[in-house]
Amino acid sequence: MPRPLRTFSNSKTYHVIFKGIDNQDIFYDNQDKIFFLKQILETKKIFDYSLYSYCLMDNHIHLVLKCENDFLSKIAQSLMIRYAHYFNSKYKRTGPILQNRFKSKNIETKDYFLRVCRYVHRNPENAGICKTEDYQWSSYKEYLQKEKLIDKKILLYYFNNSLDTFIQFTKNTDYLQDLEDLADYELLEKLTDEQVCNIIMKKFNISKIEDISTFFKPPSKQIQEKRLKQLEQIKGTNISQLSRIVRISRGKLAKLLK
Repeated sequence: MPRPLRTFSNSKTYHVIFKGIDNQDIFYDNQDKIFFLKQILETKKIFDYSLYSYCLMDNHIHLVLKCENDFLSKIAQSLMIRYAHYFNSKYKRTGPILQNRFKSKNIETKDYFLRVCRYVHRNPENAGICKTEDYQWSSYKEYLQKEKLIDKKILLYYFNNSLDTFIQFTKNTDYLQDLEDLADYELLEKLTDEQVCNIIMKKFNISKIEDISTFFKPPSKQIQEKRLKQLEQIKGTNISQLSRIVRISRGKLAKLLK
């Protein structure tokens, strides 16, 4: 079956994701990440695109950028080829290191743009690596200090050029909703139990983790099924994990969410 054609954004703005083949790490040390950032700088000179946020994780990369639509694939291919050549030469290997089919999501609204940038900046904290402001390999530090790769005027414009307002927005606990709505394939079946519990508590207004199982065992079977049915809206989890959290048998939950 042929792959679906990539659709272009009316705003020419995209959330681009690169992932290592078979979920393998694509950065082995800091030097690898430094090299990739240098390639972003080089491709910006060639294709004249704007970069609003980025984050380099061990096995995947996030970029939020604006470019001419015809250049999107060229930018991605240039970055992939440059990095694969470097990586293979350094580690004496052959073949691709990044998945050939990069992922891109169109960004058409201000709200989605702001939330995607927050999601990208919060990626290390969500993964349990460190606080957002302490992560060395994302554009968040450029917003707080000196810009090197990004064009930060656009994002800060939406906060009236107030750095304090931008920081407050980034640290807003509503990022749990971002996890639920924006979780991409690098998160599928990888949300921790704690993260899923936090999403469920926020979604159903449950105050304590220990009350989750009680909430999903109300006296009425009809209410129970209605509540459990809503769990399928949560991305980045699976039946086994949900069954463990709500303490409902996997078979019963699977049948309901089928």
